[in-house]
Amino acid sequence: MPQAEEGFTTDRLGRLSLRQPRQGYRFSIDSVLLAAFATAATGPVADLGAGCGLLSLLLAARGLAGPFRAVELDPTAAACCRHNFQTAGLAGQVLEHDLTREHPALPAGGFGLVISNPPFGRAGQGRLPPHPARAAARHELTLKAPALWARAAGLLRPGGRLAVCLPPRRLAESLAGLLEHGLTPKRLRLAHGRAGRPASLALIEAVKGGGQHLVVEPPLLVYGQGQTYTPEVAEIYSFLE
Repeated sequence: MPQAEEGFTTDRLGRLSLRQPRQGYRFSIDSVLLAAFATAATGPVADLGAGCGLLSLLLAARGLAGPFRAVELDPTAAACCRHNFQTAGLAGQVLEHDLTREHPALPAGGFGLVISNPPFGRAGQGRLPPHPARAAARHELTLKAPALWARAAGLLRPGGRLAVCLPPRRLAESLAGLLEHGLTPKRLRLAHGRAGRPASLALIEAVKGGGQHLVVEPPLLVYGQGQTYTPEVAEIYSFLE
């Protein structure tokens, strides 16, 4: 069970211990699927819009050595991320920083992997969550998609990879936007809650200066019977045990 502490909870995800804000954005299965989808890379990893740092922790659990640069604008989430890095003994740095601005710890061409679970609800469309941090994490209030693609392209070295997840409704424009910024989509996988249901999540991996071939991978089904994960998703979670 989550443990509450001064506006925070400490939650378990397998062997990981994660501090999160009680009222702000809280992690979901999307980040778990994205971390499993991303191609492993050597050298520095940038986690853009890191929240509590889950993506970096998951990649480290997969065996990536980093170092990790977690960038998060919200001060409460950044504090949680810093705490989680320290608790896990993760090699890296948490930057409370606006991604639209430069930072010496984010050198151009300095990263082999950039990963992000960004906000992709359109600003001004849909009902915003009442909590400001949750609203900013789900809607493009502080960072729009073109700015994210531009930032990722600048951070990646040639041949470096961007791994990102987004709602399928934003897929067409996102693929076009990535290409405009020199990031060639190379892998695409759609996640479905259940067989026969429309896709609920798109997982994309793009390569800076990559070739022209896009591989559309088999669909990922999350649930089998009832609330039981499919064997593939259960296997994804098993590396955290």
